[in-house]
Amino acid sequence: MNNLLAGFLWGTTNSSTGQSSRSSSPIPSYSFARLQQLYDTMSQFRESDLERGSGDAVVETVRQITEALIWGEQNDTNFFDFFCEKSILADFIRVLGLSKTPKKVKVQLLQSLSILVQNLRRQTSVYYLLSNNYVNKLIAMPLDFNDEEILAYYITLLKSLAMRLDDETIKFFFIERVECTFPLYIEATKFFSHRDQMVRATVRTITLQVYRITEPRMQRFVLRHAAESYFSQLAYHLRDVWLRLGNAAAVANESDLTVVQHEIELQQDLLIYLSDVFELGVQALNEVLADRLLSGAMFPILLSGIAKVEGSHGVLCREGEGIATSRNDSSERSSVEEPRGVSPQVALFLLRQVFDIFSCQVLLEPLASALLQPSIPVTLAYSLPHVQDGLQTDGDLTANALRSRFLRCLCSRQDATFLLAASVVHSCTLNRRSLSLAFLESARVLPSATARDPAPSCVSSGSSSEISSSRKGLWGRKLKKLMPKKSSQGHESSSDDVEANADVEVLFWLLESLEHGWLPDTMQVLVRIMLDIFLDPSACHNTICRAAFTEVLHASVRTAAQALRQLLEEASPADSLLDLFLDEWALHHIPANVAEVCGNPLYLVSATSPQSKQPPVDDRKKVIRSFLLLRRLLADYTRFAADIPMERSSETVCSWAVPSAEVSPLRIEELTVDRFREGSSFEVGKTDRIVCGVAVPEGKHTRYFLLHDFWLLLVQPDLTKPGWSVVKTLWPIHLVQSIIDRSDPRTVQVGMHAPRSENGSNRKPLTYLTLTLSFEDVTRCHSADQHLQKRRLAVRGVLMRKALAFVQRCEADH
Repeated sequence: MNNLLAGFLWGTTNSSTGQSSRSSSPIPSYSFARLQQLYDTMSQFRESDLERGSGDAVVETVRQITEALIWGEQNDTNFFDFFCEKSILADFIRVLGLSKTPKKVKVQLLQSLSILVQNLRRQTSVYYLLSNNYVNKLIAMPLDFNDEEILAYYITLLKSLAMRLDDETIKFFFIERVECTFPLYIEATKFFSHRDQMVRATVRTITLQVYRITEPRMQRFVLRHAAESYFSQLAYHLRDVWLRLGNAAAVANESDLTVVQHEIELQQDLLIYLSDVFELGVQALNEVLADRLLSGAMFPILLSGIAKVEGSHGVLCREGEGIATSRNDSSERSSVEEPRGVSPQVALFLLRQVFDIFSCQVLLEPLASALLQPSIPVTLAYSLPHVQDGLQTDGDLTANALRSRFLRCLCSRQDATFLLAASVVHSCTLNRRSLSLAFLESARVLPSATARDPAPSCVSSGSSSEISSSRKGLWGRKLKKLMPKKSSQGHESSSDDVEANADVEVLFWLLESLEHGWLPDTMQVLVRIMLDIFLDPSACHNTICRAAFTEVLHASVRTAAQALRQLLEEASPADSLLDLFLDEWALHHIPANVAEVCGNPLYLVSATSPQSKQPPVDDRKKVIRSFLLLRRLLADYTRFAADIPMERSSETVCSWAVPSAEVSPLRIEELTVDRFREGSSFEVGKTDRIVCGVAVPEGKHTRYFLLHDFWLLLVQPDLTKPGWSVVKTLWPIHLVQSIIDRSDPRTVQVGMHAPRSENGSNRKPLTYLTLTLSFEDVTRCHSADQHLQKRRLAVRGVLMRKALAFVQRCEADH
């Protein structure tokens, strides 16, 4: 340990003006006499000596004194006693404050002091180092913080000191006079928004360490400083980061998301730090921080973005509309110019992250109320973005006009807008530490407890009698009101005004969304959101709710099965529809991660950028994925609902979010038998074979092409076992395509689609591999090609019939 410290102290300082020190230092010999000699040398230095040789002699002396003190701290207490007696710390600070002190000397002093603070073991040594106000003078000393190296060592020193903070040592840092002061905290917070990530992280560590101290007078000082300065600065900084993210998303495109991703990471780091402050549980501090964040960032930026939504399908309003903030009179626009805000999609994207990261009720409840509660306190309404002229009050409450704007996002037909809005509801539902069941019930996100079924069992199927009786109640009328109305011509009639349905329960807005033809990725996340919400005890044990959900799911599965059956009946074995089905079956096994998918910056770019051009999506893929996901949703709901407890704890655990182990309905026994593996040896017997050559980067190799009914099988003789061969290439024959090379009729070009794994873990784009097989003559080449093509179509025909039978069974069962 001593040798490591010595090597570190004798190493380079990385100063821009310095030179590399010796690459290896001798093992130091320590003695009390040597320490006295070093002190004598130090005391003889004058300010003029600092300019000679850029202070190299001073740097060496400081290094050796520090090294000796650390050794003495661990081996001989006389060393540190001498350090105290001669006030060497005061000399260090004096030299650091001299105007002519070179940079390399300042860097060495800061580094040495930081190492001393970190390595002192005895309590008496720590107390001396912190006493006599030396440390506070050091912290408040003006230095050139434009120099990144000096700032880095200074911030490191502050962090080392902060790690020594506790209820006993706070008296050395917090100075109680006529005007109290706390240099460590005050100076550190000045760098809260520094461009260097290391500096920002250190400042956050220091402040968190300070907030943990329970000394009452210090807490009052910190609370006053936070209320007057620091927390407001944090809120404005967060607002600026969000605005930069919105601007970056508005001009970005799918091919370059670097700037957008960088801004997302910046705001995530800041949100996590703010969450850490809340998690300390200092109530007074939390209330002040929540107030500053809501008024300084979340209301003027995020809710202003929601206020831009207009129309029944989440259409954006014109720039500048609907984003003023109500103040003293709701009929007057604020004369204070507010930030232009962000788009609704960016606002929803950030709101989901806020509800995911934070769990502080004093912060999230007002924010969630502004989005979800039908009626809100008048005082809260005056703080929200202006969306209507005049407030109609009923006592202390008023109608929440912003809620209807948010609900319009839930009935939007834009994938990004709808999915991000649904993810916000999902986060609110799962965040029970902050949003109670009573809150979610009053917001009409979850059904009222008065309608809850006392029996924990779940309806397994939507019988017509039960559904019919359930629709006689309040929820049934709301569901009937929510479902799309049919015109006299049988078409759905869309309402241009969502206000009439503003008080419809949010669950049924989500139910209605199942009928829309979403993009495949949107559908996958929606299914996970629906499962998490409807397996909440409040919804799961509500007779009307679960009956309606089950009925809608049965109808949706039946409709999706009909659409897929029609596609399968019209398709041929050579059609790529079969490949899509196999691919989607593997993918749908794994539940979607809502936070991961909805945190993808592509959702911001595709929704906000005029340069965004979404690639066309195969409608057949949408049909297949919708069918498989809806079927999985119904199966999982039926499977897990019976085991859901009557009450949900504050810590939500989604035990149902596990991969499915269901066997593929298209499985062929011959393709699952573990007889062949690449690299394994087997007895060929009388299997027909054709000699061919395979071109590889290393050269051309001779292989036997075996005429197997279900596999493309290339082998080479096993020289250790006569009659046996080693498998070199193995591929399902239904995923193989072949074509004879026109330039050489003895050559076959073989293409092989890489199947996804059965557990769906491989979510990357499918791989297409190629092989070139050369034969001795045209006849053998044609024989191999004909075998591949005939067996490919035959096996694919079997798979198509299995797929059709599977879909027909599902259609009949639902």
